[in-house]
Amino acid sequence: MKHLVIVGAGGFGREVLAWARRTAAGWPVKGFLDDNPRALDGFGRSVPVLGRIGEYLPGPDDVFSCALGRVEFKRRCVEQLLARGAVFPPLLHLSAELGDNVRLGAGVIVCPHAVVASDAKLGDFVTVNLHSTVAHDAVIGRWSQLHCHVDITGGVVLGEGVLVGSHASILPGVRVGDGAVIGAGSVVTRDVAAGATVFGVPARPLVQREAGND
Repeated sequence: MKHLVIVGAGGFGREVLAWARRTAAGWPVKGFLDDNPRALDGFGRSVPVLGRIGEYLPGPDDVFSCALGRVEFKRRCVEQLLARGAVFPPLLHLSAELGDNVRLGAGVIVCPHAVVASDAKLGDFVTVNLHSTVAHDAVIGRWSQLHCHVDITGGVVLGEGVLVGSHASILPGVRVGDGAVIGAGSVVTRDVAAGATVFGVPARPLVQREAGND
């Protein structure tokens, strides 16, 4: 039998622990990997921290799910584990709804009550959090993260490493470039450039004022 190892023992890692057995695979959780060996102190969890991310050697019955938040740190940790032979299958809660012809990359996490509609494509290590929706024909690039209650409508294309804040909506056909950030509660009505941060209804780029300018 396979055993699930959760990478990251922070808040999202503890959330994944709470529902990980309620998946189609139903793997028992072996433990966490975290660079802080005391990450679970005070939380009353019986599952151990198995070791540091950069030092763990995957066993033949281990499968992995990465519950880290920061994209670059997550990418670095995953690549270290992949180089040592780790396997990251998609992890889907039983309450998540998948349409026809959905494509899921390695390491995808689809949380409780999320919806991924027909012909949508999720790249490697995408996270679709609680109650979020990815509509038909949408494409979500690798490493992107959709926070809770996000609405990705039909035909939207997100690049790699895009962060979409809670309760944000992206309207049909919009394209969002690599590394962009969509602020919580925003409604995105037009394309977003790579690396841009947008916020508001409708969403507009945030402009940083230079120091000393009022």
